[in-house]
Amino acid sequence: MLSVILFSGCATRKEIVSFQEDTRRIRADLDSLKQQQLLMQNSLTSIDSDVGQIKAKTEYGSSALEEKVQALTARLDEILTRMDRLVAPLESYLRKQAAGDSSGGGLDTDFFDAAMGDLDHGNYDLAADGFQQFLKKNPKSELADDARYGLGESLSAQKKYDEAAKEFARVAEDFPNGNRAPAALLKLGLTYKAQAKTRDARTAWESLLKKYPKAEEAKVAKQRLSELKSH
Repeated sequence: MLSVILFSGCATRKEIVSFQEDTRRIRADLDSLKQQQLLMQNSLTSIDSDVGQIKAKTEYGSSALEEKVQALTARLDEILTRMDRLVAPLESYLRKQAAGDSSGGGLDTDFFDAAMGDLDHGNYDLAADGFQQFLKKNPKSELADDARYGLGESLSAQKKYDEAAKEFARVAEDFPNGNRAPAALLKLGLTYKAQAKTRDARTAWESLLKKYPKAEEAKVAKQRLSELKSH
């Protein structure tokens, strides 16, 4: 955006300073959201661990307790997903700005923007189509890993687990150094778990712990592996 203003010859010093201040505020908001996400994940992992300990102290457990544990686990996964969606738009905005400023605005993000909006509003079929269209037109763009991750989320939300698993696996394989890789492996395991593919889920989470031991997602994966061993 800044490059467009400058090249148009119409920019004033005030406009440039205002744009730079807006960008700094957005980055500050993003850092704050990431910190909130980290604190939320730590809190949720602690809660999940406490529930597991309570369950373990119950000699045989009860169907009611089991249902509460399963409901809480599902809720934790849902909150993690929503936190990802909260941070993702700001991350993608900053990445698009960087790509646009260096390439002269050549990246077509219409499909990506529309897909992100549909994903946030629960229009998962439209979101999946938008991400697919974006990837078709921009397979090697800076946003390709975000788009493929979003596609996996859109498919998973529709319970198209086989297709979702393929997309999460591709994120981890094609973008191992990207910021989406740890989350993709976590979601890959959750997708397998939803299909009762325990062995595959364990493999995905163990891979996450091995490749990204310091990632926040690794803490969640470790807890999920602990749950698998207790069953």
